[in-house]
Amino acid sequence: MPLHKTTPAEIIKNSIKVFRRKGYYRTNMSDLAKETGLTKGVFYHHFESKEDVMLKALQATTLWFENKIFSIAFDEKITHKDRLNKMAETTFKAFTDDDGGCFFANTILETANVEDTFLGEIRKFFTAWETAFNKVFENKLQENINNNNNDNDLVVQIIADIEGSIVLMQLYRDKTYLKKALKRSIDKL
Repeated sequence: MPLHKTTPAEIIKNSIKVFRRKGYYRTNMSDLAKETGLTKGVFYHHFESKEDVMLKALQATTLWFENKIFSIAFDEKITHKDRLNKMAETTFKAFTDDDGGCFFANTILETANVEDTFLGEIRKFFTAWETAFNKVFENKLQENINNNNNDNDLVVQIIADIEGSIVLMQLYRDKTYLKKALKRSIDKL
């Protein structure tokens, strides 16, 4: 009998918090059940396994980023610079409001050399992020092509800079690393 009634979406939302804090391998079904206020039996009623929960958590997080951050890149009512500023502000909040840094980077670093179960979902996130930045930087990228500048990796460099800054932010417990990386991305526009 559950301690309280909950939906699968609420279970996933609470499970993400545990995975971000503890990682995939250090999280067990008891941790997830406890965080959601369910017994393990009821938890298994909703999800087949921890792997199932993780896949759904990655999908839900990608969807959140697509709706709340990446979609800003396609808002034709505002300038490219305003889109990027708004994306940077929302990105900063997303990576600093809760403990754990980047859920996707943490998961890939933890699991990639052990199994490839989550690679597809994580690639979807990074592909969506790259697509959003390509939209924001479309004029800059076209300018590079017109000037025979082979800086085709601009968007990948920006994402790598942001991800690296998140690692340093976690290591030194200093949010200015991320703030500076986001500012550098804006300066490239």
